Amino acid sequence: MKTDVFIRLLSDVHEKEEIASDIARAFQMFRAFVRRFSRFEKESELSRFNASEGGKVSAEFFFLLKECSRFCRATEGVFDPGILPVLEKIGYGGQAIGIGGKPAGKLLFEQLIFNEAERSVRKPRDVAIDLGGIGKGYIVDQVADELSKKYAHGIVDAGGDMRIMGKNREQNLDYWAIDVENPFDATRALAVLLLSECAVATSGTNRRKWRYQGQEYHHLIDPRRETSAETGVVQATVIAKRAVDADVFAKTLLILGLERGQRFAEERNIPALFVTDQQQIIRNALFQKYEWKA
Repeated sequence: MKTDVFIRLLSDVHEKEEIASDIARAFQMFRAFVRRFSRFEKESELSRFNASEGGKVSAEFFFLLKECSRFCRATEGVFDPGILPVLEKIGYGGQAIGIGGKPAGKLLFEQLIFNEAERSVRKPRDVAIDLGGIGKGYIVDQVADELSKKYAHGIVDAGGDMRIMGKNREQNLDYWAIDVENPFDATRALAVLLLSECAVATSGTNRRKWRYQGQEYHHLIDPRRETSAETGVVQATVIAKRAVDADVFAKTLLILGLERGQRFAEERNIPALFVTDQQQIIRNALFQKYEWKA
């Protein structure tokens, strides 16, 4: 996933060696997810699916595609995993894997046909999917769900997509204190959040940038424009119950821009913080409830 992964577990009953072993298994879950669902792995299930007209898929992939469909509808097409041809067109990730075709835009999931009984998904051959917009949040939740069967307190973090489990008992706190990244000054946090039993995600245009054919791009794609989003919002942070929701909605708010993003968050009761290219910091009332105030 081209990102750092951090796992912290607290326990009064398990030995350090056992905790270390469980964390190692959790990292294996991340690695297995990448092998199965990365577009950069030519033999992954996702790559084979993209190169075909679909068919029977694994139970997990079927669920992931259904989740993509749910979020695509919830965001009215702003979240669109059918952007892979756009990513290839603008040179993201180096050498293209040669999907070809054209961006499916908001019609993507009208073209996919789900068959629950057969657990199959059919699609036109030129519809190609990238799971980068949902993958981190999804696997963070899967790992956190697995660890929470044994551990009540901890953090699972993949590049800023976090699930917060329980409390920071090590410091006798009823919450975990989480910094929100400052995209203009890495030495200073924008805010400190006091979180327990929830998730938080931050998406920013500063995280993955590259130049291609003389032009600069970033990885947050506006499917309506078929290029990197340029809305005046350079970073968005969302708090939710699960990391997959926080992940998708943080990207959605950034792509929508400040005015539309604020309205989207208000209509759906999403705690949200926006940072603009003019270094304005705007948060809604729901977000402020989670902030530490000196």
